[in-house]
Amino acid sequence: MSKKRWFLRGVGWFAVICIALELGLRLFGYGSYTIFRPDQRLLWVPEPGNKLTVVNHQRININGEGFRYPVDLGPKRAGEFRVFTFGDSVTMGWGVDDEHHYSALLEKTLNGGGCPNTHFEVVSAGVDAYPNSLVTERLQTVLEGNLQPDMLVLAYSFNTGMEHLARLQGSQRQKILRAVQLKSLARRSAIYDFLIEDILRNLAYYRFRELLIQGTWNTAYQKADDSTDNFTAGLQAALNDSRAHNVPLVLLLLASEGQTSKLHPYQQAMIDFARANHVPIVNMFETWRTEDQHPLFMDHVHPSAKGHAEIADAIAQTIRTLPAETAACQGDAKTSVASK
Repeated sequence: MSKKRWFLRGVGWFAVICIALELGLRLFGYGSYTIFRPDQRLLWVPEPGNKLTVVNHQRININGEGFRYPVDLGPKRAGEFRVFTFGDSVTMGWGVDDEHHYSALLEKTLNGGGCPNTHFEVVSAGVDAYPNSLVTERLQTVLEGNLQPDMLVLAYSFNTGMEHLARLQGSQRQKILRAVQLKSLARRSAIYDFLIEDILRNLAYYRFRELLIQGTWNTAYQKADDSTDNFTAGLQAALNDSRAHNVPLVLLLLASEGQTSKLHPYQQAMIDFARANHVPIVNMFETWRTEDQHPLFMDHVHPSAKGHAEIADAIAQTIRTLPAETAACQGDAKTSVASK
């Protein structure tokens, strides 16, 4: 047999094996991960669709507006109270299904008592890998749009080494956008999902990400964080915008597993900012520091379903003390009286 025929036969068998692997892996959920499309302002945003989380392969629905919510929003109806939550993969609900990320649980809690004639919608606008700078940028896009929020919950992001991404311009910004496009194409492949984002996640996936963002293969290298002044300026911009639109803002301070004493400078800055500006803050660091944290996390930073439930309960307790929620409930009372 000629070398050419051997080569063609080898290529044929390779193609057959790849097709078989692709189809077989799809039976186990690979090739169905959330896709992120490039966005000129926000760099990457989730594409609508019913997909699976990377970890645990749980159902994740992204609605037509790009939020983790079961339905498209559209104009609010009478009696609806719309809350948006902003943050990184914790807020998006890494590894938990559509019913057990804290935004979904918060919606269920708020609708469970106190305001029977008000329907609360809690929409997760969290996005995987967003640093605080992009979290606040997405908050601004919601306020600028026709989404009619009644309250905003802004969560702390752990991606502090990536704050500079929001400021990239020109060719540097285009480089990130091209990388997002490439990843969106690759993630449609079950073989890629299985090999790169599962089996070789720590060895390959994070190395490629660090090379793109920090210019090095070394995942132990940490790019110096922006100054706390820049972080605080982002909080101030979010607060200014929320007040300009008459939408109350709540801050959510998240903590990582095992974090019981030392705060990151940004975490402390969020506490100081809330105190100085009289902004309500849900402090999960204080809530969790004396608890057995192991059941609350699925890894060093992402909460388990139990952790999400505790976050939702803490936010609900804060929201119920705020004038906006009180006014909604008083509206319930007036409606009830008028109907008698």
